[in-house]
Amino acid sequence: MGTVAKVKLSLLILPFLLSASACGDDGSAASGDDAAGVDGGSGSDSGCTIDDNTTASSTVAPSGCAVLERDASACEQERTAAGITGAYLKFSCRVKLTMSGGTVTAVADGQPDYTSNYYPTSNACYAAYTGAVQNPNHISTQSLTVGFTTTPNEAGRTMMGAIVGLAINGVPIFSNFAAPGDDIYKEAMTFDECGGHPQNTGVYHYHAEPFSLSYDDGRVIGMMRDGYAVYGRRDMDGSMPTLDQFGGHTGTTPDSATAVYHYHVNQQTSTTAGTAGEKQWFLTTGTYRGTPGTCTGC
Repeated sequence: MGTVAKVKLSLLILPFLLSASACGDDGSAASGDDAAGVDGGSGSDSGCTIDDNTTASSTVAPSGCAVLERDASACEQERTAAGITGAYLKFSCRVKLTMSGGTVTAVADGQPDYTSNYYPTSNACYAAYTGAVQNPNHISTQSLTVGFTTTPNEAGRTMMGAIVGLAINGVPIFSNFAAPGDDIYKEAMTFDECGGHPQNTGVYHYHAEPFSLSYDDGRVIGMMRDGYAVYGRRDMDGSMPTLDQFGGHTGTTPDSATAVYHYHVNQQTSTTAGTAGEKQWFLTTGTYRGTPGTCTGC
């Protein structure tokens, strides 16, 4: 995070970071402060059950967030019967997946399946966190429908707008940039314990390594809208892969017996005045390798 002075500076710039266009938001997502329909978060004692079918692994990020193992066995038979295979089978059953005409369609509410300081304090899934600068936004329920082609191309294009992918727990993935004029490295100071935060209309999302899904490992994180999966920092053998300009490479994965193209979390360094030299493990380089599919509610 840097010095106390830097934290004080971030408090001054937060009103600008959290403007209507913050995080590349296009203003089309659902608004509101309440996480309506949330059915849980950290267990029966709190009344929050959104983490049902998850188990904390032994991997814990320095922030205190544990990587969760997600049990998707309840929906695996339905998915495989529909022809859905590979990394898609790792998606939480909270995400509805269907297959038609070479496209996997995901329907999600965008809520993280763990507690967060960004749920409203009245919500059973709220948990205080003092390890970051709090932004004024709250998580709200979304209605997201994202289409992923099963035969991605190599057209390549710059990532535009807000949602560029979907994590296996149904949380949107944003790119490695903030709104014009903002600094994503300063904005990172508002990430919660597990590496996410909501923008001004309540869309909770990840820009960087989401610690509930992956921390310095090779676990699958989700799918980018161009149909390529994104994994953690490492390959299956534990090594750090050499990545191309899109943040990916071709190789085997835990979800493919043959070599396939896929993305990885990749470390980037700020060159912007005020944060120059600071590093983040981002989920994207800002460019798709292929053509993004449709996204409704984005």
